[in-house]
Amino acid sequence: MLSPEETLEKTGHAIGGVCPFALPSGVEAFMDISMKRFDKVYPACGSSNSAIALSCDELFEISNGIRWVDICKDWE
Repeated sequence: MLSPEETLEKTGHAIGGVCPFALPSGVEAFMDISMKRFDKVYPACGSSNSAIALSCDELFEISNGIRWVDICKDWE
């Protein structure tokens, strides 16, 4: 996990507002497979008080997702 300072430095967004589809070049986006249980997800849009409703497929596509990964425990 990145510290708040590292998060801002690497993504250009503060914690709580990291936008997975507006990342700087070279920052890769991996998607947590546990999100697929929801019809819509609400990722941040660059600030702590903004979000957008997307399907998981839409999020993966506009984020240029690398792949789906299993990082959560006991979500099933």
